[in-house]
Amino acid sequence: MKKVTLYFITLLFAFSLNLNAQEADSTQQVTWKKSGSLNFSFANVGLSNWAAGGQNSISLGAILDLNAVRTSEKSTWENNLKIQYGMARVGKSSVNLCKKTDDSFIFTSKYGYKLNNPKWNITQILDFRSQMTGGFVYDRDSLGVEQEGDLISKFLAPGYLLLATGIEYKTKNFSLNYAPLTAKFTFVTDDALSAAGAFGVEAGKKSRSELGSSLVSTLEFEPMENVKFKSGVTFFANYETTSQIDVNWETLLVFKVNKYLTTSFGTHLIYDHDILIVQEDGTSKRAIQFKNVLNVNVGFVF
Repeated sequence: MKKVTLYFITLLFAFSLNLNAQEADSTQQVTWKKSGSLNFSFANVGLSNWAAGGQNSISLGAILDLNAVRTSEKSTWENNLKIQYGMARVGKSSVNLCKKTDDSFIFTSKYGYKLNNPKWNITQILDFRSQMTGGFVYDRDSLGVEQEGDLISKFLAPGYLLLATGIEYKTKNFSLNYAPLTAKFTFVTDDALSAAGAFGVEAGKKSRSELGSSLVSTLEFEPMENVKFKSGVTFFANYETTSQIDVNWETLLVFKVNKYLTTSFGTHLIYDHDILIVQEDGTSKRAIQFKNVLNVNVGFVF
């Protein structure tokens, strides 16, 4: 009950701050800046009588990135929706499966009310993350044919929602946000995964809530012409277990070839103390999750 009350206070404070800021903005000039990009990646390997061996393969991927920023004299409101999806098929036999290689759905919204010093803001952050389609393990039958196995994830299993109120230091290329009032919610809406206690949610329940503090840092700059680097990291500590810090860190390096063609290399590191990762020997333990993606993209900016 005490934890629920603290969540309510957090949300009430955030709402009242936003309401007061909106009233102040009503007498000021407000501008909106909207932008977006859509990128596609494709790779294909075809082999015929190839002595060195190997298999035919084809892979497809897409990234949709939408932004909307509202600016006034006293505040900024930044919104971003990023959707990534990719699939790959290896081999030419009909039994070969199309496997998911990338799947993420991320929506973030940050409201900043400017203080007397233009580099300092009082902020409210909403961060929602999940995926769009199911994730599976893959097993081989007695004939060695790979088959789709058990479901291990799907939309809102897991889903993560972060609500934070704090203070931010921000320059053109760098920002650091500390939020002493942060509510983190983990959702597992699938019955089977819920019953198994997946993703740190108590077995049989569909959600888990935590109250703590968070530290969010972003860095974006151009080290050279036609090259962009972005990095964003979030640290979260539950007030009940402050020594156990969750980490979510993403980086992206983009090389622009021309107006439509880019090459990008991205990494994503996650450590969540409440998530147990199944190992090759069948055991489960806490571990660092890491993903890297190298793409050649054909894209459109709007």
